[in-house]
Amino acid sequence: MTTPVSAGGGSTVLVVTERESDTGDAVTLALQDLSVRVVRFDLADVARRHVVLNAQCRKGRWEGSLTVGARITDLADIRAILWFHPGVPRIRVDGMTPAEARWASGEATAGLAGVLGSLDCLHVNHPADIRRAEVKADVLAAAERCGLAVPPTWIGSDPSSARRFARAAGAGGGVITKALTLPQITEPGSRVRSLYTAQVSVDDLGAVTDGVTQLQHRVRTNYAVRAHTLGTRTVAVRIDAGTAASRTDWRADLESLTYTPTTLPPPVEDALAALARHYRLSYAASDLLVDAAGAWHFVDLNPAGQYRWLEVAQPGLGISRALAVLLAGRNEFLTPAPEVHAD
Repeated sequence: MTTPVSAGGGSTVLVVTERESDTGDAVTLALQDLSVRVVRFDLADVARRHVVLNAQCRKGRWEGSLTVGARITDLADIRAILWFHPGVPRIRVDGMTPAEARWASGEATAGLAGVLGSLDCLHVNHPADIRRAEVKADVLAAAERCGLAVPPTWIGSDPSSARRFARAAGAGGGVITKALTLPQITEPGSRVRSLYTAQVSVDDLGAVTDGVTQLQHRVRTNYAVRAHTLGTRTVAVRIDAGTAASRTDWRADLESLTYTPTTLPPPVEDALAALARHYRLSYAASDLLVDAAGAWHFVDLNPAGQYRWLEVAQPGLGISRALAVLLAGRNEFLTPAPEVHAD
């Protein structure tokens, strides 16, 4: 049995995220409002020599300093780290081949993130835990074990099995397909193409033989909910869709959505908290669907889920402040310390 690492005894919080992250901006400001010393940077900044690491392992612990710009932080003074979609170093030195540059960039990531990730402090969330919680097949199985209702799901490459699964959904429901990894493709020229949830017909399923596909029985959705678990606290938002596209996947038409703060049924809230504990997550954003009969269906877990657009629409949500309070350790009930099964 293992427990999540608690906050360290230091006074500094690191915010590790992209330079243009509005989430990083909001959490940094909230930490400053709490009079917490906060140091914000991107892993990619090591390539600009804006971030300098000086660390040595002594008696099983990394000691030394992290310098960001002109600010020097003793590694022992770090009480918590927020990891929120940081970039990656792109090391480029004159004379390096492209292969050498890729290797050097990987070395920079492994060194900087490796040392910081080994620190005995609160990680929200540790990169290793984020990666584990991004495996969709594992998440759906864990969600069911935690007591959440998950739509019938199929993953595979056998067309005949896919068709049987689709027919079992019945004419009133049908099946949808959605990505198992990042729901977007970056085309040449850095053009990003989003991959939204899409309904498919039985006639389309011969294509599953070309790879491995995820299918789910479609939920006839009345409304969706984005639930944010922060330690033992939950902040939930009801999402009502205004178009056919957004009723299949609300990300497909954000302009058609309306948002309302809401609460979860206690069994659903408890199950989401158990799922977050299972993956050692102090913060997670979960997506749920509620059907016309009022039944709740879990569809996704986001271990570093975006939320700022919801705070813009509903300024009273307070997710950024709750994250800051969690990182600062100002309110201990926000910090989970449950036992979870080790891998």
